Amino acid sequence: MCSKLLPLPLLLTCIAVLFTGCAGNPPQGLEDSLGQAPTPRAVQAAPDRFLGQNVRWGGEILGLQNHPELTEVEVYARPLMENAEPRPDGGEGVRFIARVNGFLDPAEYRPGKRLTVRGPLEPALTRPVGEYPYLFPVVRAEVFHLWPVYQPPRDPYYYDPWGPWGPWGPWGGWGPYRYHPYW
Repeated sequence: MCSKLLPLPLLLTCIAVLFTGCAGNPPQGLEDSLGQAPTPRAVQAAPDRFLGQNVRWGGEILGLQNHPELTEVEVYARPLMENAEPRPDGGEGVRFIARVNGFLDPAEYRPGKRLTVRGPLEPALTRPVGEYPYLFPVVRAEVFHLWPVYQPPRDPYYYDPWGPWGPWGPWGGWGPYRYHPYW
């Protein structure tokens, strides 16, 4: 009988491969965070100062307008995670417009989904949000990626009426741990 299941170097290699495979990689073209690129708030405050500078921004889609040559997507800016995916919350409360060449289907690029774009800054636009004139930073999206609507991770302590052994198990609908603080 073996006294060791795996030699230590092989075990460490397996663990490293496992964790490397689980790490999220940014979509192609969105890998580089562009270092000291300006934030949407900084560009909104001084849009002419940053003209032509490349940025990688993302956020939640609020709406879009298709034009004959391009599509303008209004995005509520959110900070990006390491894999370039927009976070579900946070940010500076700034909206920006991403200009994408061609047609984007409003059914696919609907409000609530998240978008990450990369490209140079163009002159800002002033458009109304309600009745308020709002200055939108504009990004010419050379690379973009659509993310699904954010689904929060499932809480492992969430009350599940079917529990580990159905409704009759200890964590099920009629088990002894069905009341607070166990669920």
